Amino acid sequence: MENTYENIKKIREIKNLTRDYVAAELNMSTSGYGKIERGEIDLTISKLYKIALIFGISVMDLISFDVKKLFNDRTVDVLI
Repeated sequence: MENTYENIKKIREIKNLTRDYVAAELNMSTSGYGKIERGEIDLTISKLYKIALIFGISVMDLISFDVKKLFNDRTVDVLI
């Protein structure tokens, strides 16, 4: 599950969404949402689903996201 928290942050940044925006869409505080990205709180299936909807991807894509596959290039290591 640890990678899922990292994936949430990476995808949010790739989509150029702010923490404030995502938090508002989830009806939670920005600091509360920050805890999600840092892996400080457990995620429910419903929260994962809502985050995936906000990002416009499936829950499976959210869980299994790999930025290297997105760009299909090893040079992405420099970006991470």
